[in-house]
Amino acid sequence: MSLLSSSKKMQLGEQLGGNSSQQYKEKSSSTSYHVISAVTSDSETVWISWTDGSSAKFHNIWLRDHCQCSQCYNSTTYQKEFNILDVPLDIKPIDVSLNEQNSLSIKWPDSHVTAYDATWLKQHSYGEHGASGVTRQTGKEQKPFLWDKNTIETKLPCPFEFNKVISEEDELNGLFRRIVKYGFAFVEETPTTVDAIEEVAIRLGGFVKETHYGKVWEFSNEFLEHADTAYTSDYLRGHTDSTYFSHPAGLQMLHCVEHEGTGGLNLLVDGFFAAEKLKQDDKASFDFLTSTIIPFQYKSENLHLKAHGPMIELDPFDASLSQIRFNTYDMATLDCMKYEDIAQFYKALRAYCCITCAPENQLWFKLVPGLVLIMGNWRVLHGRSSFTGKRTMQGCYVNGDDFFGKYRAKAVTHKDSNCRIIQEEQN
Repeated sequence: MSLLSSSKKMQLGEQLGGNSSQQYKEKSSSTSYHVISAVTSDSETVWISWTDGSSAKFHNIWLRDHCQCSQCYNSTTYQKEFNILDVPLDIKPIDVSLNEQNSLSIKWPDSHVTAYDATWLKQHSYGEHGASGVTRQTGKEQKPFLWDKNTIETKLPCPFEFNKVISEEDELNGLFRRIVKYGFAFVEETPTTVDAIEEVAIRLGGFVKETHYGKVWEFSNEFLEHADTAYTSDYLRGHTDSTYFSHPAGLQMLHCVEHEGTGGLNLLVDGFFAAEKLKQDDKASFDFLTSTIIPFQYKSENLHLKAHGPMIELDPFDASLSQIRFNTYDMATLDCMKYEDIAQFYKALRAYCCITCAPENQLWFKLVPGLVLIMGNWRVLHGRSSFTGKRTMQGCYVNGDDFFGKYRAKAVTHKDSNCRIIQEEQN
């Protein structure tokens, strides 16, 4: 049953509270749509002007380093063959010109010739004319949709079908985009065997991330298999998982295959939305949580894991939100801070907690057999209400590098034909 069907909406509503090079293009580039109007050079720099009025400057050594001819670049492995030791750092062209293919042609002192496509140069310019400190987003092919309770209820993503995710590329590509855009997605009509959830994980990341919890887990609250509150029937505040790993899991998948009792509603909070709200409401606290390293740990009789990182991590290139590492259950003893920083830390922590715990920012629903929840663990906080009776869950992790690596490749090489996704993008 679709999450957007009328009956499901009603149910959910009740639950919510060579020396010459080829033209310089990446493999996926299309016909150039930026046109160079003028080019000048000096002993250090090549200046480019486009017909749209914009301009940029490139260091000579940067241009030489980015030659993609067969001698300098292996187009099969996407790896550079060029050796920086083969040329002087103060290298300068002996000729710079425009050719008929709308590309920049440079002849170097050793007679090596390189051509750079105008659009490629535009896309990879690292500083606009007259500006400084210009940064560029890296690896963000899709802008995330930040949500609170009201906005996500009105745009609640409909689930994908298990059989189609496993067998159809369009459905799989739609699922990738949904997870990146909203931070979570559902897959319905999923068999309740552990093999099924693993099949979805493999489609999304290539393989399951195995941890001390195992590969694909099936557990209930009747037995405390690990030293973790998730294995009880208690209420769980919103959090991200594996904060005590140097590289926290990128995705988490959950499937409730049995529940004989009451309660057990699932909670999601958009950690990116909460971070942006904190930035707007309390910039000092936001800055503190993005710049302060916090220790986390998992400790049992047989294992003691330790890792650290900021609760809110920013992209070092463009300062956009990159990762949330938020789990107050797993924070280790805070003896690593300066005395004068402790008060500011607790002020900032409380401010972020208040946002994540506010009812207007929380999405509540109930997982049922057949409905798998996929969460972006670098962004979305999850939790649950307390419950009675036996509750059996399945779950697994997927590495973030593997998921985003597959997503980026698909975003470049595959045009999504899923009408639901296209409609969401338009909205």
